[in-house]
Amino acid sequence: MVHWTVDVLNLAALLLLGAGFLWKDNRAHLLRMSGWLLEGIYWLGKVPEYIGHDDGFNALGAAMALPIFWYLAYHEFNSHKWNDDYPPLRFVTGAMFIAGMGYFIIDHFPVVSEILITVVAHQSVWLTNIAGYDFAVGDINSERAQLIGVPIMIILECTAIQAFLVAGSFLFGCRGDKKNRTITFLIIAPAVYIVNLFRNAIVIILVHNNGSEYFEFAHNVIGKGMSVVALVILIILAFIRVPELYEDINGLFELPWRNGPKHDYLKFVGRLYGDKDDSGKE
Repeated sequence: MVHWTVDVLNLAALLLLGAGFLWKDNRAHLLRMSGWLLEGIYWLGKVPEYIGHDDGFNALGAAMALPIFWYLAYHEFNSHKWNDDYPPLRFVTGAMFIAGMGYFIIDHFPVVSEILITVVAHQSVWLTNIAGYDFAVGDINSERAQLIGVPIMIILECTAIQAFLVAGSFLFGCRGDKKNRTITFLIIAPAVYIVNLFRNAIVIILVHNNGSEYFEFAHNVIGKGMSVVALVILIILAFIRVPELYEDINGLFELPWRNGPKHDYLKFVGRLYGDKDDSGKE
């Protein structure tokens, strides 16, 4: 019963954020404010679950979400009061809505997770077999795919779905030309997918050649190392192609100095591109 109630709270919060993101009206700030307030309560409600699983790190993160999200709600209230549209707030609202709804759908429709795991498992094995190995995919469900020939399971985290959701939410939540943002996503998404397949294949081969005790090093050091390097390169690419993304993220760190309407959050943006005058404009 508690789990069902918490899920409904999350869905209500995401729908409010989505409506506030899409509705271009001063009253949209009140929808966003309500969404952030509910999201803070939702994540606070997740703390006992994490503690029950001895997951102190995620428990702390969930608890910290409450003051952070309520701080965003406070600024949305000010935006409504001042009749002021602060683009970085709209960006973080859109990013939360897109990523949150993606996770919600995957979590509540197991068939989506199973399809993702199935496709990635078969393609990862296919890639290893090109190198002369003879692995196969065994039993599959919505939680994992058991590989044959190596003691490894492909789970949802191995599909890079988190990277897709983050990239999509950031690029489609920020300002900027829609065509340019779409093209940038279409560049980043295949790159993420290919890197992830190679990462999976390398981990599979290393574990097969060195034994199951080698998994932690192969997965956490080599595999995640590849992911981090690729992520940094793709983030730089996104900032160069969509500078508005960099500006919107920077604007969130300006919130403590936002004490009135029309706050110039571009004034202290790093000169990642172009020459700017003191007002932050080209």
